[in-house]
Amino acid sequence: MAQVDLTRRAEIGRQKRARTRAGIIETALRVVAERGFDAPTIDEFVDAAQVARGTFYNYFETREELLAAVAAHVVDEIDSALLPIYASTDDPARRMSVALRHFTIKSRERPDWGWLIVRMIPIRGGPLSEEMRKGVLQDLTSGKRSGRFKIASVEAALAFGMGTLMMSIRTALSSPVPTDFAESMASMLLQGYGVPAREASRLASLPMPPETQPIVSGRSDARPRVARTRVKSRVSRF
Repeated sequence: MAQVDLTRRAEIGRQKRARTRAGIIETALRVVAERGFDAPTIDEFVDAAQVARGTFYNYFETREELLAAVAAHVVDEIDSALLPIYASTDDPARRMSVALRHFTIKSRERPDWGWLIVRMIPIRGGPLSEEMRKGVLQDLTSGKRSGRFKIASVEAALAFGMGTLMMSIRTALSSPVPTDFAESMASMLLQGYGVPAREASRLASLPMPPETQPIVSGRSDARPRVARTRVKSRVSRF
């Protein structure tokens, strides 16, 4: 009788569960893009993913838990384009500026992503993924320690930053804004962290890394494919 490799069997099972969970998240993102944030029910998500209801509940207990996972997926996908700039500078102010601008620009390209972020930040009460939280806290802590940021509380600075990000995206999606709107928001965020106005303005107006440039200028209905290959590195500043 052939010996059963229990370790290999367990790994295959883990991979299958990960694929099923990822498939439900990807499908839910498409459903939200088509139906909006409030309309879809659990049954609609189950039907679209073509899984049994019991299978769905093996991964997500509630609709809100699924949407939180979808939002985390979105922010981590957006954030993946920021890895080059994070690797090229140790300045937390530069990273914060690029992150806020990039998230605002990407949300204009993908309004479904932007509205999901805007709706979920208040529900989650802050960052939408653990990687996002760790990254922001790391930069805020580093900036405070070095004196780059003049902040009394890292947690308060985190809440301030997430609120600024949410309103930057919401405003860009809801109304006409100047072409330098994202830069203005980034400058004001840095000033809120104690960076002098002139320096904040300089950082916010620096060219964006090529990887983060928008596909088209202004509002767009373009919907780039979700990246499948992820670089292993610390990610998520906003």
